[in-house]
Amino acid sequence: MPEPDSAAAERSLIRSELALLVGGLALALVSGLPVSRGDVPSWERAIFRAINDLPDVLYRPVWVVMQLGSFSAIAAVAVVALVSRRFRLAIGLGIAGVSVYFLAQLMKQVVDRARPAELLTGVHLRGAVPTGNGYPSGHAAVAFALATIAWLWFGPRARWAFLAAAVVVCFGRMYVGAHLPLDVVGGAGLGVASGALVGLLLRVRHHGHAHRRMHTVGEKP
Repeated sequence: MPEPDSAAAERSLIRSELALLVGGLALALVSGLPVSRGDVPSWERAIFRAINDLPDVLYRPVWVVMQLGSFSAIAAVAVVALVSRRFRLAIGLGIAGVSVYFLAQLMKQVVDRARPAELLTGVHLRGAVPTGNGYPSGHAAVAFALATIAWLWFGPRARWAFLAAAVVVCFGRMYVGAHLPLDVVGGAGLGVASGALVGLLLRVRHHGHAHRRMHTVGEKP
């Protein structure tokens, strides 16, 4: 039977995971409401213009970070975790990333929102021309799913690094002209919810804490 302090810590971890799950779903829902009406609010156009009109010199560094939201990134980070013998982390990254990728593709068919170039004039398209519907952003969904699993597993430095990269992915998808702001917000919400749910089911945060404690005292994982 767990000690009282241990049980209290366990409940605290579960509450934080549930908060991420509910918060992510709420973010996806709230961002989807104006999208479903078929218009592009003036504030959303303004934010998109401010980012999409930035100079082309940013493209290469932004493109590199933006790959965190690609399907191949799911396999890459899972393989790195496997090589590091962090098996539960690898499973969590793989399941969260793949599931939210396909969920985003499904939602694109349900929420019929076009890409920025079809809704606005003067859009700067950089790199490959995006196809299909725009809401939600699959790149944002994958990046935030991976970042959420990383947030549950790692300590502060790695957590913030993954989160910063996921934010850059959202920025990048607007910068290259692939998505509007609500597209990436909806994708980010889905990603957080997916990562939190998978983390809760696999107890990723609990094992991440145990892994860090063992390394702190010099034990083998």
